[in-house]
Amino acid sequence: MTRFTLNLSFIGYLLLVCFTASAQKQSDQKIVDRFVEQAHFKSASIGIEIRDLKTGEFLAESDSEKSLTPASTQKLVTTATALEILGADFQFRTDVFITGRIDKDGVLMGNLVIKGYGDPTLASKYFPQNNRFISSIYKELKNNGISQINGKLIIDNSYFKSSIPRTWIWEDIGNYYGAVPHALSYRDNTYTLHFESKEAGTLTEIKKIDSKQNGISFSNEVLSSTINKDRAYIFGGTASEHRLIEGTIPQNRSDFKVKGASSKPEIVLLSDLRNVLYAGGIQIKEQSFKTKTQKTLVQFNSPPLSEIVAITNQKSINLFADHLLFQIGMSKKNEASWLSGLEAVKEFWQSKGIDSTSLFLFDGSGLSHFNAISAKALNQILTLMNKSENAEIFFNSLPIAGKNGTLKSFGQQSDLAGNFKAKTGSMTGVRSYSGLLTKKNGQQIAISLIINNYSCSTKLLNESLESLLIELSQH
Repeated sequence: MTRFTLNLSFIGYLLLVCFTASAQKQSDQKIVDRFVEQAHFKSASIGIEIRDLKTGEFLAESDSEKSLTPASTQKLVTTATALEILGADFQFRTDVFITGRIDKDGVLMGNLVIKGYGDPTLASKYFPQNNRFISSIYKELKNNGISQINGKLIIDNSYFKSSIPRTWIWEDIGNYYGAVPHALSYRDNTYTLHFESKEAGTLTEIKKIDSKQNGISFSNEVLSSTINKDRAYIFGGTASEHRLIEGTIPQNRSDFKVKGASSKPEIVLLSDLRNVLYAGGIQIKEQSFKTKTQKTLVQFNSPPLSEIVAITNQKSINLFADHLLFQIGMSKKNEASWLSGLEAVKEFWQSKGIDSTSLFLFDGSGLSHFNAISAKALNQILTLMNKSENAEIFFNSLPIAGKNGTLKSFGQQSDLAGNFKAKTGSMTGVRSYSGLLTKKNGQQIAISLIINNYSCSTKLLNESLESLLIELSQH
């Protein structure tokens, strides 16, 4: 009799668990349905999927297999792939060596050569410690007794060829967020224009340009405006020696900064290096030397990939993500390029069971409007990464609502603060999130959401998204 009673109790428990799980699924699905059916989303395309992060169990969806433009949420795919293929401890390197010989008077009868291997962090504002790159070169020259270089300062960019993806738009490529990878990237491949503006409607004036841009001319057509936003755009491709700046900046500013993409970061590096060497008493004669004899002076390593991934996702740095894509290509295809990197990323996730027909990849950063991915594929990546040895590093790299990164101002005064972490994506007509939400009952769910072509205000969009996530967290 006791055994029969225990069996009945166990069966009852199983029925209760099944009923609870079923009720939760129905509740989550109703919440999602109400969200997508709102009148202000009538013109939008929306893809959503929700799963239990730990078990991968499906909970709710809406058009989750529809591939949509993710904007910067694309970086989640790139950084996850980089961690899995390259490893969290991977470091980029930059080699500095001297050619020829050093005579008894400390004169280098040869060249100083810097060979880049795609490190995006050299003198980056996101890694202040990497500003010591040039000082370390100076220090090692002194340690080797060199007081004069009779040869030249040479940049070796042969590791890969820099290029602009064909699907990036003209409005983006001249601006700082359109900086592309170089074998030797430096100072985030950006420069800063300092503007002075007066009353609205008048032409502004460029007062100063940070970072030497040799051979580049600028035409300024930027006007002062009553609109308190940076609406200035820099136009010009990497092969062009001219930049046109159009748009508006706020009126009556003595020093308003507008950042552009540097097409020749090696020129900036050489200028900075010359200044440091001259200031330290090392002369450069720029004579021609041809010699195969070389000696390594410095091998400079980047911070570990785990730190680069954290900055890439929290600050949404396009340049870092695209550099990672190039290195993925080199690792898997022995070629650092857009095509090799994209092929390697797609093949990697296909090998993990993700339907590759839902992945339309054109860069690593998400800047291309041609990128498209499904909410289901993003969620599959999240659940796979949760089982990875890189899980903690990966999920800790995601911005946290109300706390940091691109989610710092989202959900600050709500239950989402500290409980929702996700990679975000935003461009004209696009908003996306992919990450994890911790519910009030402690359950962690993977949620991926992409909205394209919404017509409502940003304020209404943010309110709707916050309400959706809060409601999901409470059920």
